[in-house]
Amino acid sequence: MAGEKCTIIDGDNMQNKVNSKLQPSTKEQVQRRLARLQAHEPLALKAHLDSLNDGIIAIIITIMVLEIPLPSQAAVSYHDFLKAIFIFGVSFFVVANFWYELNRILLMLKQTSKQLIICDFIFLAVLGLLPVLTKWMMVEPSRLAVLDYGVAYLAANLMKTVISVFAWEQLFTEIDGSPHMFAVKMGQRLLLLLIINVILLILAWFLPRWILLAYLLMSILDFFFPEKTAVDQRVQN
Repeated sequence: MAGEKCTIIDGDNMQNKVNSKLQPSTKEQVQRRLARLQAHEPLALKAHLDSLNDGIIAIIITIMVLEIPLPSQAAVSYHDFLKAIFIFGVSFFVVANFWYELNRILLMLKQTSKQLIICDFIFLAVLGLLPVLTKWMMVEPSRLAVLDYGVAYLAANLMKTVISVFAWEQLFTEIDGSPHMFAVKMGQRLLLLLIINVILLILAWFLPRWILLAYLLMSILDFFFPEKTAVDQRVQN
């Protein structure tokens, strides 16, 4: 019996020694794997964010198409059908313009962060409301309809500007640049954005139909004549 106990004790000691040797090695492997995942996470999230933006905007446009009534439906005339197509065209320009500008901004990013993803989600949520508000504004150009569209339009532009700030900050960490010049430029852009949109919101209370045309004209002009981003400026320099 004493010999058997000694054998069992020796076996337990041997197993404990084996475990003590394996545990640090396994722990180090796990730590190294987690470190690699954490280093790769911003790059992977950037790719997923690009795919998510394209997918959601594609869904928004698809829903816009499905909402066009057919002339064969009851109480839908051919005039209503053409009007719905026109509204779709305007909404398409609005959504396509924001998609174009957002993707040009994201081109400056090699990786993303949680703060930027949250801003992007808010931007997509507001962007999903713009086609509905565009349709309401064009079907019934009342003060409330134009004001609601203006608020959503301002919110989408603010989120786009915040995303642009993240992109500029990351760009300045990778290339030579002046943080002071960056702060001044973004401050001027934000101030100009707020002034223009506040003026339009005030005028929308008195001249809703004219401000409706102004909003639509701004979206179309922005699409065909986009402002230069840091990518354009860097290439020219």
